[in-house]
Amino acid sequence: MPAKPSPDPRHDILLQEGMFHGTTAGDLTAAFQDLEQHSSHLCVFFHGGLVDEDSGLTSAHHLADGYTGTGTYPFFFIWRSGLLDTIRALLRKHSRNPAFLLAADYAVRLLADKIASALDQDALLKVRARRKPRARTLEALAAFAEPFDKAWAARTALVQLGCSSSELDFFVRFLTHADKRRGKRPPPTFVPEKLQGARNPLSRILHRFNSGHDHGLYTTVVEELFIAIGVNDLAGKIWSEMKVLIDDSFKNDPQAGGTVFIDHLCDLWNRKPDFRVTLIGHSAGTIYVQRFLEALDARLPSSSRAKVEVAFCAGAMTFERMYQGLAVWPRRVAQLRVFAMDDFREGNYWEVKLVYDKSLLYIVSGLCEVDPDADKPLVGMQRYWTRDTYQKERAIQEVIETITSPRSVWSLTAAKAPPGYRSKATRHGGFPEETQTNLSICYALQNGF
Repeated sequence: MPAKPSPDPRHDILLQEGMFHGTTAGDLTAAFQDLEQHSSHLCVFFHGGLVDEDSGLTSAHHLADGYTGTGTYPFFFIWRSGLLDTIRALLRKHSRNPAFLLAADYAVRLLADKIASALDQDALLKVRARRKPRARTLEALAAFAEPFDKAWAARTALVQLGCSSSELDFFVRFLTHADKRRGKRPPPTFVPEKLQGARNPLSRILHRFNSGHDHGLYTTVVEELFIAIGVNDLAGKIWSEMKVLIDDSFKNDPQAGGTVFIDHLCDLWNRKPDFRVTLIGHSAGTIYVQRFLEALDARLPSSSRAKVEVAFCAGAMTFERMYQGLAVWPRRVAQLRVFAMDDFREGNYWEVKLVYDKSLLYIVSGLCEVDPDADKPLVGMQRYWTRDTYQKERAIQEVIETITSPRSVWSLTAAKAPPGYRSKATRHGGFPEETQTNLSICYALQNGF
C-alpha cells in the first residue's frame, strides 16, 4: 500500500469547511515569507470538488516540481471535498436493482424504435430496433444504443419524436410494475406519484431529444430513470454542499483559508506591485477561482490595477455562475487559458464503470446541477460552445466572448499545436496531471499566457 501523502506547509493549504485544518495560518505566513525571498511569481492550484485529502495531496505533489521548475512558487488548496465516491456509489446502488435494468432496457428500445421510425430512410436501423433479445447488462444496452445516436446526430432535417398519452400512461404502469416482474418486495423502485404529468420520464426523454438537450440515447434514459428515483436530489445536495465549502473559505474569519491568503497577497502587492500571480482551477476548482476573483476584487481598492492570470482545466463551473461574476474579469484578469476535452472524448469513457458512459462533467450537468432539462451548461464542456441549442443564451454568449476562441484548448490537440496549447487528456480525473496539459501549463507559467 502506498504511503499516505504528507502535507508540505510551505506549499499545501489544508482546509476543513473552509477553515485551516492540518496546516495553520502561521504556516501560510511563513510560506509567504519564503515566497518573497525566492520568487517573483506565485501560482495557486485548486483541485476538483469531489476530491479527498489524500488524492488532493497526491496531485499537488505530482504537479509541484514542474511548477517550481518554471521559477514559480506554487500553493495548493486542499479543501477536503471528497464526494466523488459517494456519487459513484449512489449510481451503482440503483443501477444494480433488476427493476432499474428492466426499465432501462424497455425505455432504450422504445426510444430506439421511435428514432428508427422518425429516420424512416434507414431500414437497417428499424430491424435493429425491433430485435427481440433483451440486454443483460447496462454495458450491452449502451452498445445497442450507439448506432441510434450516430443516426440521430447525422440527421439533416428537423425531426421530432412523439408519443400518445396512452404510451405515456403505459410507460408509468410499466415502471411501477417493474419490481413485481422481478419478484421484488416494497419499497418500490418507481413510485407512481413521482411519475405523473411533466415528471413522466418518457415525456422528459422525448422533450430532451426534441429540444436538443439529450445526452445520447442510453445516457439520457439512465439519467431520467435516476431522476425518477430521486438520485438527482441526493447528488444535487452533495454538489451544493461542496460549493458551500468554497464560500466558507472566504468568510470574515482569521481561520478562513481563502480570506487569509488574499490578505497576504494584497500585502505582498503593496510592497511589490509587479508580483505575478496565476490561478489554476480543475473541475469545480474553477468555481473556487471565480470566488477567489470576486473576493480579491472586493478586497482591493477600486483604483488598484492588480491582475492575475487564470488557467481552467475541465471546468465544472456553470456558464450561469461565471456570468454572475463576469464584471470582475476585465478588472482582475490579465490573461486566460481554458483547457478541456472535446465532446467526443467527454462522452467516450465510463465515469462510473458499467453504469454511466460519459464523463463526470456530464454527471454534473445532468444530475448534480439544478436544470429543468437535466442539461446544465458547463464552461468546460464543448457542446455548450458549439451547438445551436445554446447559442441564444446570453450567459453562454457573453462568457464565450470573454474567453474568446484563441484562449481555448480542446483535447486531443493536433500534433503541430504550439507550446502552451497542447493537451492529450482523455479523462476528467487527473486532467491537469496529463503530460501534455501539464507541460502546456508549465510553459505558460514560464513564458506567459
